[in-house]
This record gives sequence, C-alpha cells and structure tokens, in this order.
Amino acid sequence: MKILVIFFLILISSCKQNWSYEGSTSSQHWSELDEKFKFCKIGYNQSPIDIKEKFSESDLKFSYSLSDVEKEKKNYALNINFDTPNFLLRGKKKYNLRSLVFHHPSEHLISGKPHSLELQIYHKSEDEQWLVVTIFLEVGKENSEFKKLISLLVSKENEGKFDLSKIVKSNDQTFFYDGSNTTPPCKEGVKWYVMQTPIEISKEQMNQIIHSAIFVKTNSRPVQEFHPEKY
Repeated sequence: MKILVIFFLILISSCKQNWSYEGSTSSQHWSELDEKFKFCKIGYNQSPIDIKEKFSESDLKFSYSLSDVEKEKKNYALNINFDTPNFLLRGKKKYNLRSLVFHHPSEHLISGKPHSLELQIYHKSEDEQWLVVTIFLEVGKENSEFKKLISLLVSKENEGKFDLSKIVKSNDQTFFYDGSNTTPPCKEGVKWYVMQTPIEISKEQMNQIIHSAIFVKTNSRPVQEFHPEKY
C-alpha cells in the first residue's frame, strides 16, 4: 500500500511538471500546472517582449573560441552545451558560455513582427545570474559558417566542436532589458541582449535547423507586457 501511495505521489508530481506550447498545457496555462511556475503569470519582468525602442552600442566583450560541445534534447528543442571555457564580459563581470538553443518563429518581436528563427545563447556568472544574447535568422544567402553548426545538429554523433565566434557579430548594436526565462518556471533576473542585425542563411539551412533542432510545430512563447519605465 505504501508503495502504491509513493508511486501516485511521484506520478502527480511528474504530471505537474508537464508543459507544452499547445492546448491545455500551453503558455497561457503554465502558471496553473505547478506552483513553481507562478511567475509565468504574476511576473513583472517577463520574456520575450515586442521591441519598439532603439538599439544601441553593446557593452559586451566576447571571448569565444573553438569549443567542445554536446547535444541535449531539452524542453522541445535541441540544446548545444559548451564544455570548453568561453565567456563574455559585461563591464567587469564575467559570464561563462553554457548553451545555445533555437526558437521558431522568433520569440522576440521587432515592432510587432517576428523573424523566422531566433538563436538564444545562454551564459551564467559565478553568482548564478543568467545573461542571454539572442540573434535573429532570416532566409537569404547560404551561410558557410552555419554549415558547421548544422552538420553538428543533423549528425548522429552526440559530441563535436564548434566556434561560436564565427557567427556572432560582436560589434552589432543591441537592445538590452531585464527579463526572464521564456520557459517554465519563467524565473526573472535574466539579462537579455537582443542583436539588431539578422544573420542570413539559405532556405535549405533554415529547414535543416527547424527539422533537426526543434521537436514541435512552434517553440515560441508569446510576447509579454514590457515595462520600459524601469530601464
């Protein structure tokens, strides 16, 4: 009997964690699925947002190089986790490169309009603060540097190497704001830097990314109310 009780408690607990992008477990219901997800509804600085303000010069300094990476299926998308030390500086504060993930269509909007893809690059400081650099992708010319990343995405191998500095335009203008994770539990305190200039990739490359790195029809959370008066 005790074993059955424990089993049902575990089952209930695991059910609480289930969330998705469609139906009764979609983003508008996340806060109802688990008490830990309450900030998805009551949070004041939530992400993503519709950016209508001007972009400006970034205060970030990048230190990326060739890195060992490992693939991990997580939250309806394929994460690329970085094992070799890479980081960026925001002032004197160091944020270590942790992972990247794609969203289709883009989670952030620019004056109400989405881009085809959004590449989010996650960093974490020693004091557990997250910083995300996000880059839009659009169909255009074939991108030779993205060939290497796509080869990694479609490969049956779980590990590889990639140099993120080859695709990140470190001198691009950015829009900065304080937000949250875009997936449950929607934890706030995340520093967001949205790059202004989309990267061009071919239609074939776009399709390869969507088919190999995103496991649902769409993995984008709708935009949240923005409170620019705080910034």
